[in-house]
Amino acid sequence: MKRSRPSSASAETIAYNDDLLTQILIRIPAKHLLKLKLICKQWRSLISSLQFSLSHSLHHQNRGFLTPSALFLGIGNYYRPPFELPALPLTPDSRLPVLDFIVDPHFKILQSCNGLLLGHFYYNINERLRYFICNPTTRKFKMISLPVSQLGSLRAVNLAFDPMKSPHYNIICVRKLPSPNKRFGLYIYSSKSDEWDSSWISFRANEYIRFDHGVFCNGVFHWNSNGRKSLRFDLENKVLKKMPMLAPMFQAPQGSEDEDSRYFGESRGHLHLGVTYMPLCFKFNIFEMAADYSHWFLKYCLNLDDTMKAFPDLRLPVVDIYYGFHVLSVIRSEGEESKVVILLDYKAICYELKDGVLLNVNELKQCPETLNRCPLNYIGIQVYQYFETLSCV
Repeated sequence: MKRSRPSSASAETIAYNDDLLTQILIRIPAKHLLKLKLICKQWRSLISSLQFSLSHSLHHQNRGFLTPSALFLGIGNYYRPPFELPALPLTPDSRLPVLDFIVDPHFKILQSCNGLLLGHFYYNINERLRYFICNPTTRKFKMISLPVSQLGSLRAVNLAFDPMKSPHYNIICVRKLPSPNKRFGLYIYSSKSDEWDSSWISFRANEYIRFDHGVFCNGVFHWNSNGRKSLRFDLENKVLKKMPMLAPMFQAPQGSEDEDSRYFGESRGHLHLGVTYMPLCFKFNIFEMAADYSHWFLKYCLNLDDTMKAFPDLRLPVVDIYYGFHVLSVIRSEGEESKVVILLDYKAICYELKDGVLLNVNELKQCPETLNRCPLNYIGIQVYQYFETLSCV
């Protein structure tokens, strides 16, 4: 019995020393820490703190970035999974998140950003939308009130969050001002102060910019555009700058007549634009934005013809109703395992980008609810990356 006392004393020393306990707990994946919070009030308080969340993210980073483990897929005016799986796993051991903690089913996801989701509740066009932030890992949820303004119409609400730099996030609200010269207003919310800035930014922009389709990358928020130019917003310095966009049919495959769809996203600090073409030739290009924002350059060109031969039972896309293949996500890595995930004939197909090697195929079954409503429209699928994180909302 006497020999066990030193071990008991050591265990007590660790249990009541927050610094030592933190160094142990930050090594544990987020999904297991949620259960450890139930052990005692001390552990719950420690694991729930902003500082622990930041330390945990920094420990599980991969050279400065987190890696997504799954993709949320949704369709319609409010969130409905198109397939029986609650999310599409990106790794064999992925813990699939479920959004059943959001009690009201009439909601729409607007954006994902490093583990947090931005969304709103959807009722009808005559009711004001109510916005929220949530963390699917911790199942925490917070309502967000938009800035009170009688000026113009709401164009977009965006989320900016980098858990490698801060446990706090920002929300960007863009309104179209009642002005004949295409002026907009930009408002910024900080979770640190839980307030909207008292001042706002007025700027000019053309109607081609899609303020509802933005990407946060390297401290800058970028907006997609259907035109030749768009805008980016440096959050730290609160400065808007122009950035080029690809002209239609830029470096299109031979024989293509028109663009079919575009993917706009980021991975590991790289801004990507993926383009598929029609008539469908099973080839698509992935472009990357230059570090100085001077131009887009062709990073990858992928040919899916070999996949069509490997899977002779794949149904050919019916182009008239947009059944073609759809780029779901581009995921970079520091090694040679950068990959792209596409959706084709109820299969999520993952390719290694450098050589076009087929990595894996996930068979998907359409959810009975969506199957009864309408046939699946690939172009209408909304895709949101999921990261396991303890980040607070």
